[in-house]
Amino acid sequence: MKASDLMKVVGFYGRFTPSYSRIGYLVRSLAWRSQNPSFEGQRWLVTGASGGIGAAIVRAGIRGGANVIAVARNEGKLDALRDSLDPDYRDRMQSCVCDLASVADIDRMLGTLHNAGAIDVVMNNVGILLNELSLTPEGCETSYVTNLLGHFQLVESLMARDLLGPNPVIVNMASGGLYNLPLGLSLLNITDPDRYTGKGTYAAHKRAQTALSAYWDRRLRERGGRSYVMHPGWARTEGVRDSLPSFYKIQGAILRSPAEGADTAIWLAQHRPDPGGIAIWFDRAVRAQHMFEHTQKPQCSEQDLVDYLSNDLNRLRKASAVTA
Repeated sequence: MKASDLMKVVGFYGRFTPSYSRIGYLVRSLAWRSQNPSFEGQRWLVTGASGGIGAAIVRAGIRGGANVIAVARNEGKLDALRDSLDPDYRDRMQSCVCDLASVADIDRMLGTLHNAGAIDVVMNNVGILLNELSLTPEGCETSYVTNLLGHFQLVESLMARDLLGPNPVIVNMASGGLYNLPLGLSLLNITDPDRYTGKGTYAAHKRAQTALSAYWDRRLRERGGRSYVMHPGWARTEGVRDSLPSFYKIQGAILRSPAEGADTAIWLAQHRPDPGGIAIWFDRAVRAQHMFEHTQKPQCSEQDLVDYLSNDLNRLRKASAVTA
């Protein structure tokens, strides 16, 4: 490794480890009141629910009294999560098997929600970082649908079909990776292997989540709701282990537990603080939207992003209808 590259690595870990690792969580939590939230009577929908932070959110919601629709691709892992719950609480979890990288399968899932009752809290938790290009059968880059387009499809459809409760909350699980890029469209759905970079694509998706959060927050305010975007710090999950093995090895001993990564999501659902929208929440407080000067000037507008996602969603739905 070149000396210049080594200095970048040292600078990165020196800057972010004290805050994003478990060290930052433990220090900040000394000033917090313990969470004993009550979510009685609420219905939640949690994506990426079969493990890691998603499973921790499911457990916390159920402990607080919510009925939770736990959405993931792996039925076996959902069954294991249900079995891990206190027997008295298992009936509060509804497993929903769905491939969150498939527009068609998300639409199928949405069709099953009409009889589930109004949804009060949506946790857009699912997210993946793929180091190698992967395309879905629908022709999209896999992480694009999983991390961004699927979230857009889910929330927009819940709104359009009037499946949200009277004071809904949307929590979008971002990542500190968003600090590497400005808002833009060029990296969202790269299908050319020569242009694809997993980390860059992931950062672009997570930055776009902040714009979507602002877009939804304005609309939800009309019905007493809120939309938030947060990041969990560096948590010890299978996704991090598989996508960033060197990082996981270096930081493993001080990574946050999934429950610690989920803490702010639960706190937001309980307290519903100001501000929502584009504000980035981390460890129960609003943090800087940008760490570097080069990300402060967006390459597209919020409406450009919404139009881009709407056009892709409509195109994929039409293609699905033709082949059905």
